[in-house]
Amino acid sequence: MDSINKQNEILSDSRIDEDLGLEMRYNQLYKIILIGDTNVGKTSIISKYLSGVFPQQTNSIPTIAAEFATKIIQIKEGGYIKAQIWDTAGQERYKSITYHHYRKSAGGLIVYDITKRSSFENIPNWLSDLKKLADKDCIIALIGNKLDIVQNNEKKREVTKEEAQSYAYLNHLLFYETSAYNDENINDIFEEILQTIYNERRKIKTRNNENDDGKIKLNVKDNKYCYILDNNELDKCNC
Repeated sequence: MDSINKQNEILSDSRIDEDLGLEMRYNQLYKIILIGDTNVGKTSIISKYLSGVFPQQTNSIPTIAAEFATKIIQIKEGGYIKAQIWDTAGQERYKSITYHHYRKSAGGLIVYDITKRSSFENIPNWLSDLKKLADKDCIIALIGNKLDIVQNNEKKREVTKEEAQSYAYLNHLLFYETSAYNDENINDIFEEILQTIYNERRKIKTRNNENDDGKIKLNVKDNKYCYILDNNELDKCNC
C-alpha cells in the first residue's frame, strides 16, 4: 500500500519513465480519477484516450473496484506530463473500496450518460465525495458521455446541454459533452484538465515563493493581500 501511495504523489522533478520503456522525460505526475454511475462509459473514455480503441459491447464488463493506466503527453505550457488515470466502479457495493483511490487526485472527471437522467441526478453525490476526499485543489470536469446516440436520435437525450453547462458553471467545473464511440472531445478533456492543473499549481507555487521571500503579507483583519516593498511601504494595498 505504501508503494501505491508513493506512486500517487506529485513528482516535482523530471524523471525517466521506466514503466513504459520510453526514453522521455516528464516534469510532473498527476493522478486523474474518473467517477460516476455504472455504464456511463468511463472505461470506454479511458480506452479511447489511451489506445484509440472503443471496447466492444460483447467484451465490456463493469469495472470492479478500481484500476489505472498511465500516459505521457506534452501540454502546451509545462512540458511533458505523466497522467495516472484511474477507472473506478460505479456500483454502490464498491464505494467503500473506490473511496480510497480518490486520495491525492489532482483532477477528477465526473461522467454521466446524457441519455440516462438518473446518472446526471446523482452528480451532486459524486461531486461531494470527490471534494471531501481528493486534493483540496483538485480540478474537476463534468462529462456528458454518449453524444453519438443523441446525434443519431435527439429524442433519446434526457439531459440538455444547457442544463449541464449551468450546473458546471455554478459549481466551477470544466464541462464537455463527449462520445467515446466517435472519439469526440476525448483528447480535449484530458489536455485541458492537465493543463489547468499545471497552471493552477504553478500559481500556488509562485504565491508561496513570494510569501517565503517576505514580499507579500496577509492583512488578517480584512483577509486581503498587502504587497510589501523593500522600504516597508505598502504598494497596491487595500487596507
